[in-house]
Amino acid sequence: MTITAVTGFYDVGRGGYDNRTPDQYVAWLNQTLQAPLPFIIFLDPAFDASAVRPKRGDRIIRVTKDELTMFGHRSRIEEIVEGSEAVNRRDIAFNLVEYGMIVMSKPELLKRAARETDAEFLLWVDAGLCRFMPDLKGKTVSVMPSELEGMRISLNTTWHLAQRMRIGKFPRKMVGRTLAMMSAGDLIVRRDFAEEFSDRLEFLVEREWLPAGLWDNEQVAIGNLLFRGGLPGARVLRTDVGGGGNTVRWLFGAPPYPSRTPLYVRWRLLLDEFRTRLAPAHECYLRGDFPEAEFRAWQEQKRLYGSASH
Repeated sequence: MTITAVTGFYDVGRGGYDNRTPDQYVAWLNQTLQAPLPFIIFLDPAFDASAVRPKRGDRIIRVTKDELTMFGHRSRIEEIVEGSEAVNRRDIAFNLVEYGMIVMSKPELLKRAARETDAEFLLWVDAGLCRFMPDLKGKTVSVMPSELEGMRISLNTTWHLAQRMRIGKFPRKMVGRTLAMMSAGDLIVRRDFAEEFSDRLEFLVEREWLPAGLWDNEQVAIGNLLFRGGLPGARVLRTDVGGGGNTVRWLFGAPPYPSRTPLYVRWRLLLDEFRTRLAPAHECYLRGDFPEAEFRAWQEQKRLYGSASH
C-alpha cells in the first residue's frame, strides 16, 4: 500500500485579514512536511519558495491560481459574495473571495497530483495541519491495506452533517450560512478516484450552486455531496466537532485530537434542528438525491469537448 501526501500554499491575502502571513504559513508547511510520507507541494510560480524545506522524496509543482477551475468562475463568485445578504460573514470565504476559491480547489489539486504519482492513495494535508498533528517522528502508517479495501474516499464529518443525515434534509438556503459539515484539513482518496472526486465538486458548483446564486467553502461542498450520495465508496472515519487532523491520526494509529463542542456550536445545532425539520422538503436537498445520471452526462460532455458548457 503506497500513499503520497498532497498539500499546497497560495497567498490569498490572509495576512491582512487574520494576520496569517505567508511567512507563518511557510513555517507551518515546513513542519507539516516532516510527516513521514512523500509530499507533492503545489505553489504559485510567482511565490518565492526559497524558505520552503521539502525533504528527500518531496516535489514542488508550480500551478497558477488562474489555471485552477474555480478561478475561472471568479466573476460569478465575486458577484454572489458581494451581493448576497444571507451568507455567514464570519466565514472567511465571504470576506476573502480568493480564499474560498483556493480551498474549493483542493479536489482539483488532488486530481493534478494523481497524474504525478503512481501511489495507490492520495492524502490531502493542509499546509498548516502540523498544529493538530501528533509527533510522527519514527512512525509508519499503521492502517492495514484491508482497512482501505473498497474505499474511494475517507474523511471525518461533523455534528452538523450527522444532524442532516438523521433528519434526512438539508435546506438549500443554508448553503453559505451553515457551519462546517466535514473536516477538509486532511482526507484520503484512492488515486483512481481523484479525477472523479474533482469532477463531482465542479459539477455541484457549475450546475447547481452558481446558477442558483449559492457559494460556500469546501467543507460544505464535500459534505453536501456526501449527504446526497454524490461520493460513492465514501467512508466516514469519525464524527465530532471538526478539525484536528484526524485522518492523519487514524493512518498512523494516534488517538483522535482532543476537542470539545463550543457553546455556539451547541446553540447552532439546536437552532438548526428546528430550521431543518420545519423546512419544506421541496426547498431542501434530500438524502440520496444527487443527480447521478445528469452528472455522468455532464462528465461525458466534458471528456469529449473539454468543457461541459459546450
